[in-house]
Amino acid sequence: MNHSHKPAVRLNLPAYPFAELERRAAALKEAGKPVYNLSIGDPDLPPPGFVVEAARRALDEDRAHLYPSSRGDSDVRRAVAGWFEGRFGVQLDPDRQVCILIGAKEGLANIARAVVNPGDAVAVPDPAYPVYGRAGCRLVECQQVKVRLEPESGFLPNLDRIGGVKLMYLNYPNNPTGAEATDEFLAELGRFTDANPEMTVAYDMAYGEMCFNRPARSILEFTPNAVEFHSLSKMACATGYRVGFAVGEPDRISALVKVKEEIDSGAPLPFQRALSAMLDAYRDGVPPQDLIHYREIFNRRRELLVNALAKQGYDVFRSRATFYVWFKVGNDELPFISRALEKGVLFTPGSGFGPGGRGWVRASVTVPDDVVSATVSVIENLS
Repeated sequence: MNHSHKPAVRLNLPAYPFAELERRAAALKEAGKPVYNLSIGDPDLPPPGFVVEAARRALDEDRAHLYPSSRGDSDVRRAVAGWFEGRFGVQLDPDRQVCILIGAKEGLANIARAVVNPGDAVAVPDPAYPVYGRAGCRLVECQQVKVRLEPESGFLPNLDRIGGVKLMYLNYPNNPTGAEATDEFLAELGRFTDANPEMTVAYDMAYGEMCFNRPARSILEFTPNAVEFHSLSKMACATGYRVGFAVGEPDRISALVKVKEEIDSGAPLPFQRALSAMLDAYRDGVPPQDLIHYREIFNRRRELLVNALAKQGYDVFRSRATFYVWFKVGNDELPFISRALEKGVLFTPGSGFGPGGRGWVRASVTVPDDVVSATVSVIENLS
């Protein structure tokens, strides 16, 4: 008799969109076809040498082989606090307001475990990074309240339409759109947060250091009552190191640490040291030359792709942040995605980020220059 096992109902989720894209890319390669994969935001550039060297040196530390702390190494937390003050002018207590993460994704998922109960309402932008609505809502059995982001408002939410939620996810600079939060919006968000003390704002700044015009600002400059997430992945092109940090309101940070104490033992010390090295390389809030150079490369690639798309008549959302290009191809993006795939180009369908992304496409320029150039040629000949 065949006894098939059924997973928990909470796992009744559609396939994670990025995993499906990776599968399709692998199938094309297996068939011997050229693949230009602009679907995943995984930087092709290597981490700065001093960041790699910091991780290597840490392997020789006496404590490197021992369990790390769930809250994070105390020296690294002090480095985070020092960087935050230099970068944003906000003072943090490294013992109460900083938690080192196994990448921002882990923290964004676990903050929900820390602050909501089953059945609570969670506000999730639409379109948005899928983790918010899946790990941050569905897997903790909460009610998802979609907050539509529209291009006419710069993909910023209308806070007047949000009420009765225990957790609200926001992400600026934004994935997938590239939108940036204005100072006026952040001031409004700060007031809204202070007026709703039972609500937790989870402010995702994973792309905070990937801005090409003006530096992104922290929500903690406008209110002390939020939790903000940062990552080494984008600022150092080190997605595989899986290290980041959460900062903010002490009680919520303490709750996040308590969750982590139950399910993980913290980020490996060598990668925490890599994070610290990157943060220490800033001078008076100014990033090291390596990051400035990365920005120049990504921005040049973005402009090349944006100009090609605009020339072909596509509606491109103009932004000055992130390494993504967000453009509209009609009411349904899947025919465009399929035609591009036939030519070996993988884009991310906007509907993978929610119904609000239908008709839109996300392209990532975290690929070598020649791949971007080849993609431009495909776009110019895509009928």
